[in-house]
Amino acid sequence: MKFQLSQCFGVVALLLVSLSLTAQDAPSIYINDNEVEPGQTIDVDVLTADFNEIISSSFNVAWDSMMLRYVGVSNIALGLSEDDNFNLITAGEVNYLYFDNSLEGNTLSNGTPLFTLQLEVIGADGEQTEVDFAGLMEVVDTSETDIGGEFLGGLITIGEVSSTSIATESPLQAEVSPNPFSETANVIIELNEGGEISWTLSEISGQRVMEGKTFFGPGSNVLKLENTLFKHTGAYILQLQMGDVSITQRLLYVAP
Repeated sequence: MKFQLSQCFGVVALLLVSLSLTAQDAPSIYINDNEVEPGQTIDVDVLTADFNEIISSSFNVAWDSMMLRYVGVSNIALGLSEDDNFNLITAGEVNYLYFDNSLEGNTLSNGTPLFTLQLEVIGADGEQTEVDFAGLMEVVDTSETDIGGEFLGGLITIGEVSSTSIATESPLQAEVSPNPFSETANVIIELNEGGEISWTLSEISGQRVMEGKTFFGPGSNVLKLENTLFKHTGAYILQLQMGDVSITQRLLYVAP
């Protein structure tokens, strides 16, 4: 019996070692927010983080065709081409398909673009629109398993949104800079009047990371979130509340 138990423990140990060697963080594929001008042709980078030993990936990128007009694709990684690996499904959606025939997998450094979309801005000054992910989203590594991933779209702001009109809409406004970030996220908080703000930082899954309360004066204030708070590359949600007013910001941490 002792011999059999030791054999079982040996098998369990080998399985644990095997799992630890094959486990890896799911990749993030994301688009940064952009501030643009009407009539401008813009570069929208589709970026990666934790893109390790990947043999295939497929997803769609979609936008409002009344705001943005498709021009083309450039800066394509992994030796792919616009003709072979992209399909314009509609005036506002393109499909991306990558497959490594060697099955050896490819790795990209954090922050490397998979490709860059060229889009012409046809929306009006002061409008906002999103470039986001759609369709079946898959990422497969060398274990031939769909390991999932976080697909995070970006916000396109055309021209300037009047700060006066924003201030009259809400006594609390916030912006994160830089975003994505690797070292420190500066949460710039604009207040009409001073007061106590409760804040909660959570993973995208809803698991709480940290919370706190801070008093800020009227005008512009900064809440600094250091990278030691963030366990791994990915999206996080920051909720700010002052009285009855609550706003939410999405942060993208890319491990250095």
